Amino acid sequence: MNSGKQKISRYALIVGMFLLIFAVSFTVLYVLNFVPSEIQNEDITTVPFNIASTTTVGKKQVELPIKITIDKIGVDSIIQNPDTTNIYTLDDLLLHGAVRYPGSGVPGEGNMFLFGHSTSFKIVHNKAYQTFDNLKDLKAGDIITVYSTTKKYNYAVTGVSLVHSQDAVIDIGSKKNMITLSSCNTLGAKEDRYLVQGDYVGSSAI
Repeated sequence: MNSGKQKISRYALIVGMFLLIFAVSFTVLYVLNFVPSEIQNEDITTVPFNIASTTTVGKKQVELPIKITIDKIGVDSIIQNPDTTNIYTLDDLLLHGAVRYPGSGVPGEGNMFLFGHSTSFKIVHNKAYQTFDNLKDLKAGDIITVYSTTKKYNYAVTGVSLVHSQDAVIDIGSKKNMITLSSCNTLGAKEDRYLVQGDYVGSSAI
């Protein structure tokens, strides 16, 4: 009887020591910022959302994008519209979904440049890290839909490419009515980018 109790005690001690070592190791790695940001318990409530639905281009009032969907790969995300290119602000906004680069096109007009996170992790604390998962699986002709408050705008994919960040030149001032999507290749591979481009094919009222 005592032998059985001793075995249970040893087992409990081993499990307890394992959990203690794990907790201490995780804490140290977390403090040193070696824990992937996807599984960190981030406070994502502190970043103010830009709720503006329109902006002024020249003398014309135009609608801003508020949502993007790509049925082919399961994308369904809100779109942030910051008015600054501050890198820290953009990084914070990426924790909420896709971001439209300031100064790029708007729905149906010009080259609208949207970027977002992607990851190979299947389980993440914040779903925004999966905003643009699987861009690489898109093919020519696949439909990307962007929503404003009153309309939905469709774009047909024309190309998908993997490029080095130094070669990822995007003409946000282009007058061509199109869309450009960008996301990293894999977690941590910030030097590689998937670029998806599509031509504007029309809009309809929601």
